Amino acid sequence: MHKHLLAALILLATTANAASLTVNPIRLELGAKQAATSMTIGNAADTPTTVQVSAYHWRHQDGSDQLEPATGADAPIITPPMFRLAPGASQIVRIGFAGGQSSDDEGRWRLIVEEVPQPQVQAVPVALAPMQIATRLRVSMPLFRLPAVTRSALDWRLDRDGSTLVVANRGSTTERIDRAQLSAAGSTLASVTGPVYLFPGEARQYPLSMPAPSGTPARLNVQGSVPVDDHALALPAE
Repeated sequence: MHKHLLAALILLATTANAASLTVNPIRLELGAKQAATSMTIGNAADTPTTVQVSAYHWRHQDGSDQLEPATGADAPIITPPMFRLAPGASQIVRIGFAGGQSSDDEGRWRLIVEEVPQPQVQAVPVALAPMQIATRLRVSMPLFRLPAVTRSALDWRLDRDGSTLVVANRGSTTERIDRAQLSAAGSTLASVTGPVYLFPGEARQYPLSMPAPSGTPARLNVQGSVPVDDHALALPAE
């Protein structure tokens, strides 16, 4: 099981001539009957590099992201999965599936685009050579295969005692929350910093920093795949 791979861009080590990968787009989405899509990976550095692309099943467990290597008939097919990029060159990578049948459920994966460090030849005795750290650039991006029927529905509410902000995904597709803020009477009651991905059927809770003032409606603003602009969130009746 692979954990901690989900930063949008993770640079594990740096050197003066570290390879610089560009990936476009940074989110891939296929319709239910769409067989394939593609992305372009480029090498913006002045040295060649080898790139590997791998697919992982993406799940949530106890609020944490879990990645497992994608295998089986429903796993994405990546072409090419590994390639060499000259300085300034780019490569189109195709991501497809064996079948194009529609499904009632959304498919979710993470694609890991990473540089493969090359072995370095020591020109001087090891005892005299400076210590070197291998550079490895890793980019994690979401891949979604949409269900036959798509429905976006994020339900924001306060719990019964008004101490917690609750958001639930009532739709059929994963929704992304980039930022959310609940405020009342000039004070910020709760703030959410993303990206937070909420799978269908999931809910998240965010405790309020202070009790919501009675008699004053709380105002909710959300940036993400389902934006909310200055929505009045009713406080629970006493």
